[in-house]
Amino acid sequence: MKNLKYRLTFLITSLFLFNSLNAETFRVGKTHMAFLDPDNNSEQTIKLGINESVAIKLPEDKTFLEGIVISMKIPEAVASWTDCVACSVYDNIKPAPSASQIDYSASRKYVSTLPGMLSWILQIPLQKNNSIKTNRYTAKMDTIPDTKDNVLLLRMQPVMKGIPEETLAAQITLSIKPILSDKGQLLLKLESEDQTENCTVFIDDKAVNYSPAENKYFLSDGIHNISVVADSFRNEVRTVMINQAKTTELIITLNSTEPALLINAPEDATVYLDETPCTTIGREFEISEGEHKIKFNLGSYEIVRTITAVKGKTYTANFTLDLQITED
Repeated sequence: MKNLKYRLTFLITSLFLFNSLNAETFRVGKTHMAFLDPDNNSEQTIKLGINESVAIKLPEDKTFLEGIVISMKIPEAVASWTDCVACSVYDNIKPAPSASQIDYSASRKYVSTLPGMLSWILQIPLQKNNSIKTNRYTAKMDTIPDTKDNVLLLRMQPVMKGIPEETLAAQITLSIKPILSDKGQLLLKLESEDQTENCTVFIDDKAVNYSPAENKYFLSDGIHNISVVADSFRNEVRTVMINQAKTTELIITLNSTEPALLINAPEDATVYLDETPCTTIGREFEISEGEHKIKFNLGSYEIVRTITAVKGKTYTANFTLDLQITED
């Protein structure tokens, strides 16, 4: 009897593998619906009968979605009949699954008979490079299903004859949850009046490729140091906090290496830069390298200062009147 069961299981598995190469048509007793939401990492629980299915709707944005974990509580009536119920995963499902749909055509990507245990975990990877690990109590699909339609179908079905009515009437409790990446994403934007293609970007002292089209980086959660170096711009340094499975946007405005001057003065003051009236007060502006003369006039009061501007430096000129009172 035991050898017969193994031969039967081998035959069924071989048949399923053959069917996986082609679209398969089948009917289920009922279709349940589950919706994955990576934003809140929610878990959904569904009671699935033998010969029923659950359609798992995936989000449009699967940036951080590495896979799906399905934890199953198997009733004793099923566990005691080892290999009597098969669990299959399908993609390319037609028509689109719904609670009212029972007839389907789909491609089988995975099949396994339920083990003789009261609990079992199936992991479905959705990305080739993933961190999903397995152990003796878990199974992992060795193929990546097609998710272009953002839906997968998990189906239960009996695969042996003579199964007791108690087993056929049993329900398997499924807990469906997304498997999220352990990293976050940095979306880096460099802004300037000139082109930024010649910039070198360092993340934690490591040079990375950067362009307006290549500006997304997966990083571990925590604080990271971002540096931007370029001959035509001033060096910029920032720190950014990256959170797991979240996208953080960082915008860095690049400034020219030409010297800059910021003048602060009272409204009634007249300011001259190199003998020319200056109207740019309270806002930083570029000046040429070399010596410059700044003159402040307020009524009959006048003060003159000179600066020697150096490339890459910013200078601030503050004109203030100060009243000092001393006591002997």
